Amino acid sequence: MLPPMEVPSRQDLRRDLSTFDEVQTKVAGGMLAVMFASPDRVKDREWMSEQFTQVALLTGQFEEAEHAHEGVEVAQAWIKANITAVLNACFALFVHVAEDMRGRHGSETFSASDAMIQALGYFDGPK
Repeated sequence: MLPPMEVPSRQDLRRDLSTFDEVQTKVAGGMLAVMFASPDRVKDREWMSEQFTQVALLTGQFEEAEHAHEGVEVAQAWIKANITAVLNACFALFVHVAEDMRGRHGSETFSASDAMIQALGYFDGPK
């Protein structure tokens, strides 16, 4: 069993997110929407990997390849190179946003949309 992930501070997370390129940011946003919509599935690594692949493919960044097999190779390489950093940031955001929302709403329920709005604030860079 893997040790639990150490969640970076909010400042470190903002710094890390500020280094993301446009595609990484789009995929992170898509993954957060998926995670907030199905929070009970977040601990399922296989499901998260599948969702990451689907979200990455939905960005459309791999459609410019001349041949389909080239697009698949480019997509696989991008996913392999980015899955760890992007998912780690998403998990950290998920934890911090949950804490933020509990602080704001207490025991009241909040929507996935509310959580997403809170998460987007972290993409503004270090504070």
